[in-house]
Amino acid sequence: MNGFTRALLLFLSALLICFAPAAASAADEPADGAPDEAAELSQFRIDNVLTIRKEGEEDGVRIVTTTLFGKGMVIDFIGDNDEVIVYNRKTKTFVLLDPIHRIQTELTLSEIDQFLENLRAVVAEKKDAHSQFLLNPRFEITRSDETGELSFSSKWYEYLVTTRSFDDPDLSGVYFEFIDVYTKLNLYLNPGNYTPLARMAVNDLLAHEKRFPTKIRLTLYPKGKTLFAKPDIITSDHKIIRRLSEEDLGRIVRASHFSEQFPKQTFGNYYRTAIQPQ
Repeated sequence: MNGFTRALLLFLSALLICFAPAAASAADEPADGAPDEAAELSQFRIDNVLTIRKEGEEDGVRIVTTTLFGKGMVIDFIGDNDEVIVYNRKTKTFVLLDPIHRIQTELTLSEIDQFLENLRAVVAEKKDAHSQFLLNPRFEITRSDETGELSFSSKWYEYLVTTRSFDDPDLSGVYFEFIDVYTKLNLYLNPGNYTPLARMAVNDLLAHEKRFPTKIRLTLYPKGKTLFAKPDIITSDHKIIRRLSEEDLGRIVRASHFSEQFPKQTFGNYYRTAIQPQ
C-alpha cells in the first residue's frame, strides 16, 4: 500500500472497531454484577469499502477494511496485512500495531490534540485562500430529505454523502466519538495532508443530525476547481452489522496477542519503520 493510498484510507475509513483486546478488569464490571448494557449495546461491526481513482478512470485502488465496536475499545484492521489501530475510549489512547515488523507504539489523545493546535497555528500563517478555508471550512450545503443525501460544496472539496438514521440512536454517540478522534489521528500520522481539517466540518453536521453515512463520495481538487482540473475521486461505502461474528472475535484475539508480544517503540521509531517507507 503506497503512502498516498494509505493516507486516504486512514482519512476516509474513519470507522474502526471498538472492543477490548484484553480481558476487562474487575473495575470495568458493574458493581452489582449485572450485565453492562451500554457495553453490549455498542458491540457492532462496520464493513468499509474504499475506492480511489482519477476522474475519467474506470478502475482504481479498492481496499476493504473492517471496524469493530465493543466494550470500551476500538480496533481497526487496515488493508491486507491487518495493520491494527486500537482506541481505548476510557484512557483516550491509541495503540498502533504493525504485524509485518512486529512492533507497536502508543499515542495519547492529549498528544494528538496538542499537535493539532500547533498544526492550526502553522496553517494560520499561510495566507492563501485554501489554507484560510481549512481553518474554518464553510461549505455550501444542500440536502434531499427524500434520498437522505447531503451535498457539501467548496472550491477544493465536494462531498456527496448518502445517509440514513441510526437504527439505534444510542449508537450515534459511540460512532461519532470515534470518528472525531480518528480524524485527528489521521492528521497526526499524515501531517502534510490537511484534508481531514475539511472533513471535520462534515463530521460535525452528521453528528449533530445523528445521520449514519452509508456512502461518501469525495471529489478532491488539489489546486482548486477549474475548467480543466482532473480531480481525485474517493468513494467509501459503509455498512453496520449489529453483531460480531466468530471471525471478528478471532481477529480481536489475534490483535490481543500482538499487543502482548510486540515490543513497544517510540512513535518516532515506529513511524520511520512502519509508516514512512510506505
